Amino acid sequence: MSGKWISMLAATAMVALPAEGLPLRILSIGDSLTEEYAFELTFSAPDSNQTNANVRNWPELLRIYRPTEASLGPYEPTGFSYADLRNAGHEWNFGIPGMTIRNWVILLGTDDPFNPPSGEALGYGYYATRSALIDQLPSAEVVVIVLGSNDLKQDYNDIFNGTEPANFYTNITNRLSAIHTWVRQRRPTVPMVIATIPDVGATPVIANTYSDPVRRASARAKIATLNQNIINLAGTKTLTTVARLDQLSDRVFDEIPFQLNGTVFTLAGNPENPPDRVFCKDNFHAATVAQALITNKILGACSTITGRATTPFPNREILQILGLNPDAPYNTWAATWPGLGAQTADDDRDGIPNLVEYTLGTSPRLTSSPFQFPTPTTLRFGTSSPALRYASLTVTESTNLTAWSPVPTNRITVGVDGTWTIAPSGASKTFYRLTASPLP
Repeated sequence: MSGKWISMLAATAMVALPAEGLPLRILSIGDSLTEEYAFELTFSAPDSNQTNANVRNWPELLRIYRPTEASLGPYEPTGFSYADLRNAGHEWNFGIPGMTIRNWVILLGTDDPFNPPSGEALGYGYYATRSALIDQLPSAEVVVIVLGSNDLKQDYNDIFNGTEPANFYTNITNRLSAIHTWVRQRRPTVPMVIATIPDVGATPVIANTYSDPVRRASARAKIATLNQNIINLAGTKTLTTVARLDQLSDRVFDEIPFQLNGTVFTLAGNPENPPDRVFCKDNFHAATVAQALITNKILGACSTITGRATTPFPNREILQILGLNPDAPYNTWAATWPGLGAQTADDDRDGIPNLVEYTLGTSPRLTSSPFQFPTPTTLRFGTSSPALRYASLTVTESTNLTAWSPVPTNRITVGVDGTWTIAPSGASKTFYRLTASPLP
């Protein structure tokens, strides 16, 4: 018997459960990716208001939106609150702008206040910073190391042109290991997270200069190998895992356009740091949307290694934080049919709700049957790839119109043109139902 279809919209709801107990105490060792952007005004503040940052980084996002789940310590909002290389910010946040992994190794080895290391621009503050770090380590329930972007940036010309020293990548992993060991000697059982290093070749400031595709591919491969070595390093350490920040720079390289739930972002920065930019106005530092994704990677790794549940930022929440309408992709489409009803409505009364019409790329005002049966028991229909960035489409089936279950994925084939083919169930008769829901 020929397959039948019934289309309808499934409403979805998200319920946020309150966190129990005190927030997870995170101590970070990092650079400008980690220092609060409130004190990085050269790139975090718009040109029109150069004393007020309008982008946020991962410690700030945790303080503002996840204060009951994770904390980097008491917050000092006034500049020069600390008697070390930190400016202000969270007490357990040791994000210091400009620091490379090598700088941090030297800092951790500076144990004489009267003998600062020579050749280090910030060396005068190394001992005080090391002492503060030792003082704060007992507070940490997890230590997060986010370093390496400055190392890659300052040597990217050699990486790109294949002239980097033979031991360049080995030195990075060895130094990360040394930092890990230094912490472990003082906190033998504290869980730790080592972040992989984002490929800085994805940043506009570097991509615009180093654009040869062959050399870029070579640089990407070398940095990918470096990150695999960092993953392997973490695997040799007790109570240690990785936060895969490299996956985010891969996404910047490969996802065209870069988007969240169908809302498209521009990679290049803008002097006003508008919310739809992936990078800040300096075209190097991650803007709020990218920092929210960084937060998810770090939170996920912290949860994995500590067993403490935390709530990542869903795409819809990220868009709301940015002041963007999460439903803008659908609303833009709906606006082409003035007066169109709700997503659940069926304006043309063809059995297909408006949101399903959107995902199929069909008109909500023209009665039609977009479904084909190339064989009596095989269902086929086209979809809109851009629309499926905003909404999910699910096919369920029934033999009696009462009990419904999702069609197994091994019976669904999606063609490069967006065509879905549903293979027969084997039953004597099958009814199909399509449901669509905005992505979380």
